[in-house]
Amino acid sequence: RTGMQLTDMLISVVIPAYNYAKTLPRAVKSVLAQLGDAQAELLVIDDGSPDATPQVLEQLLTEHAGCFRALRKPNGGLSSVRNRGIEEARGQYLIFLDADDEMAPGALAALTRHISSNPDSRLIIGGHWSVFDDGRRVQHAVKPLPATPRQRVRGYLLDKTVSLSNGACAMHREVFAPGNYPEHLRNVEDIPVFAQVLARFPCTVLDQPLALIYKHGDSMRHD
Repeated sequence: RTGMQLTDMLISVVIPAYNYAKTLPRAVKSVLAQLGDAQAELLVIDDGSPDATPQVLEQLLTEHAGCFRALRKPNGGLSSVRNRGIEEARGQYLIFLDADDEMAPGALAALTRHISSNPDSRLIIGGHWSVFDDGRRVQHAVKPLPATPRQRVRGYLLDKTVSLSNGACAMHREVFAPGNYPEHLRNVEDIPVFAQVLARFPCTVLDQPLALIYKHGDSMRHD
């Protein structure tokens, strides 16, 4: 994109929102609490939600005037929201945080430090907390990455030794040059993106929880 050189924005957090009126304020506030610690911005994209999401967003924009951006688009599915986020975001690195999850305290500051020590990294993989319906929390640390691109892709797709969660990783916008999220896939859209980034770009791990990921019985993550 032209004009990217003009911004010194380091990180853009993008929250795709579809029918998460209940949990969206929690997600938004978890990011807003940290924006002062980093050159970062928050962008919320409502994917044509028929529930109260637009009203909730309006309210949040009023309460936190000028602190974040929001836009609404016709419903197109998660890939289309993420692709719109890549277009609209001003940061060099993107974090896609689900509207029912939370950014872990200190995540943006930790990422900023990590990027400054690892400026060539194009995918930063962090740890996360899993939060269950009964309130239990389990912390997931990050394992060191396998040495070669082939081993990394194999570890991600086949051996399941490389674990990636949206919200707990940051991707440099360069990784989308070969292709962004495939819009014909309705739910596993991040798998080809993560796989090609692991195959083609320098990746690093940051052993600190970057997100609280809420596990639901009916979650697609269990499917």
